[in-house]
Amino acid sequence: MSTEITARNFDLTPDIRQLLESKLSKIEDRLFDDVIETRVVLDVQKYRFICEIMMVGKDHDVKVVQESDNSMQDAVNAAIDHARRQASKHRERITDHRRNEASPDALDTSGR
Repeated sequence: MSTEITARNFDLTPDIRQLLESKLSKIEDRLFDDVIETRVVLDVQKYRFICEIMMVGKDHDVKVVQESDNSMQDAVNAAIDHARRQASKHRERITDHRRNEASPDALDTSGR
């Protein structure tokens, strides 16, 4: 698994890099089995801090774009929380093995 972090109009501090790497590794370990690569783009436009996260997996992809007016850490935390929710929803869909309730007529194979 490779992680690529890109900063546009912004100096990437070691604190934000550490925050991203630690939280992304937790999401990948707990919710994904097959992450191929992770791309993070941090962007500053006037007063907006934008964090875009793209996780590419074997069976599914997660793309999140969040912005904040306060700080880059707020945008990163919001994007990671959103990615966690998306990944858990996808995982629930995969592991939900409930059978659909079929009508009794569909189960009758006696030819009546």
